[in-house]
Amino acid sequence: MIRRLALAIFLVMLAVACGSVPSNHETVLGAIYPLSGPQAPGGKQELAGVQAALRVSGANVRLQVIDATTPEEASAAVDRLVRDYHVPAILGTYGSTLSASASARAEELKTVYWETGAVADPITVHRHYVFRTVATGSALGRMAVTFTHDVLLTGSNLTAPRAAIIRVDDIYGRSVGGGEQELADSMGINVVDVIEYSPNAFDANVIAARLAQDRADFLWDVSYLDDGVAIWQAILRNHVPVKAAVGTSSAFCMPAFGAQLGSAAIGVYGLAEATLGISSPPTLDPPSPWWVDAHRLAEDGVADEAQADAEGARAAATALAQRLAAGPAFAVQSSKVAVNKYVKFVSNLVFPLSLSLESQSMTMPISLLLCIGLI
Repeated sequence: MIRRLALAIFLVMLAVACGSVPSNHETVLGAIYPLSGPQAPGGKQELAGVQAALRVSGANVRLQVIDATTPEEASAAVDRLVRDYHVPAILGTYGSTLSASASARAEELKTVYWETGAVADPITVHRHYVFRTVATGSALGRMAVTFTHDVLLTGSNLTAPRAAIIRVDDIYGRSVGGGEQELADSMGINVVDVIEYSPNAFDANVIAARLAQDRADFLWDVSYLDDGVAIWQAILRNHVPVKAAVGTSSAFCMPAFGAQLGSAAIGVYGLAEATLGISSPPTLDPPSPWWVDAHRLAEDGVADEAQADAEGARAAATALAQRLAAGPAFAVQSSKVAVNKYVKFVSNLVFPLSLSLESQSMTMPISLLLCIGLI
């Protein structure tokens, strides 16, 4: 992540250098992120990444940072940065709804806008001044479908798999969910329902009840952190028998999700851009899920092995080589992955990381079952 942000900073500075600003002059760049409100944790992390990239680049740059939590505030922030600080470029904004507004205004003002995190597809469509290095929402949606098909369906004995999509009713939810709908049919997965909701006004129990009526095998989630946690808790509380839930951005891919849910996050897969086999080289061994009893998991947090076709079975981990007795934290060491003390995790994943996992180890205090956002 830092390497990509450093590249973004380099390209922005290259564009600035093409102007008439002296090389020894301090350049002021704009930055717009949600530093308060529900998206603040992600906004602060992304801003910290930009600041770290600036330190790595050694550029003589000062960031003029503005907190924006609504599309209106994001658009107004662009006006202020251009008018009051004469910035040649702006970085932001983490959230797709914020970015859609801010990037559109930057385009109107012919000011370079570099998106560092928002994934909604329309942000860069028909734009000449808007750039980004992150994946598009539709690509992330297709990743969820591919992972379900290539990994979760392996050994499941499902001949007509059913999936349901739960997504926020905004540009972000429609981009990711649209990618899922686009690919699912060609992979033989029937999308039986698309449940849209407002993150500002929803009833998690109503959503869980509708999902139960759908009798879906898999859930593809496109939510923000607070609503994603609330919906998953409602699914567990109401014993909705989904075999696994997959998210490729936001809630399911945030460490805070696993930190809040603990062992209740077992059965949830968070796939970020730097995750397993979807974007990495092929593994040596064919993947196969490890199935656990969801009822026992919900009652006491213990993952007991179950047959894939058993009632209440849930895919709790991806088995690729050997089962490991895990410690109390999510660990990555020598290409082997383990998840909290209740789970025996079979691994040997290949990660597209720049560092060598053979010589380094990392520990993250979360309970999610897949490597999320390590770089």
